Amino acid sequence: RGEGFTPINRVEYNEINVEQLARFEAGTVITPELLADAKLISKPKNPVVVLGRGELTVALTVKAQRVSKGAKAVIEAAGGSVEIIG
Repeated sequence: RGEGFTPINRVEYNEINVEQLARFEAGTVITPELLADAKLISKPKNPVVVLGRGELTVALTVKAQRVSKGAKAVIEAAGGSVEIIG
């Protein structure tokens, strides 16, 4: 048949890498709304997951639905903080 099974309650995330957050100024509070306004996510209604690829040199406060362990380590090493929102 070829297609396979797709769960009906699967969550599709907007993926953002840490390197994409480096464009923001230090002290910025990164929210899904801010990412949508900056055209960094394609589907604003879907939750956001922050992944750890890249480097970050500015301290940011990141508020997202999911944050990988690697991304959390990079953000906190740059002096920022992570907050999981519902």
